[in-house]
Amino acid sequence: MAKVADDKPVPLWRLFWRMGGWITLIFLVFLGFLTLFSVLSLNLAHRFDTEGREAEALVLDKYQTVTTDSDGDREITYYFVLQFETNRNLPVELDRSVGSGIYHKTAINTRIPIWYLESEPDRIEVSRGENRTASVVTRWIALIFGIAALVAMWFPARWAVAAVRARRYGLRETATVTGTKATNYRVNNRYRYRLTWEEPSGRAGESLAYKEEQLDGFRSGDKITVYQGIKRAWWSGDVGERPGARD
Repeated sequence: MAKVADDKPVPLWRLFWRMGGWITLIFLVFLGFLTLFSVLSLNLAHRFDTEGREAEALVLDKYQTVTTDSDGDREITYYFVLQFETNRNLPVELDRSVGSGIYHKTAINTRIPIWYLESEPDRIEVSRGENRTASVVTRWIALIFGIAALVAMWFPARWAVAAVRARRYGLRETATVTGTKATNYRVNNRYRYRLTWEEPSGRAGESLAYKEEQLDGFRSGDKITVYQGIKRAWWSGDVGERPGARD
């Protein structure tokens, strides 16, 4: 018969990870990047407040770039080729991405107001205060990801704690395997499966998700060990065996 979990108790952190806790990491990574971007944008906004200078830039040219992702979705980025002089008569020419609105309404060889940093003239704002706006917007998006991370952490953490409590304190019973069933999601284009069983009380139960071949050794009628929790039973193949447990 296939061996899924060791006889030793499965650690809480591993159960948390297997029950979907890894999703929390994704939200936390995005939260970290968004927070960093927000801080950098706010620092840049402060620099424009203290050393920002206004100038008129000539739109020498404009162009678009198109990228296509794996799903075939196209993303268009709009650019201006700008030329201006600083208050020290230093000529500057640069390419700058802009929004679609200003891109379409601005003709080549026209002049637009821009703001540049006196100590770094090639860093500009096409719309005054755009870095501060970006910081505020990113901060709100980061807040949403932070809340999502807490939600993503809460559910698998609650399930993992419930499983550990059942293994430590719950009634240890023998259940009868009724088969396996496919989940509605895939990993690397392969469906995951759950072992199903019937408990002595007649209540049905199911395991965590596994690759199909990991459950090949189980057949209807086989006996497995489960630990009774408050709301459900947990298979020893998922959570491991209670220390000192004997069949």
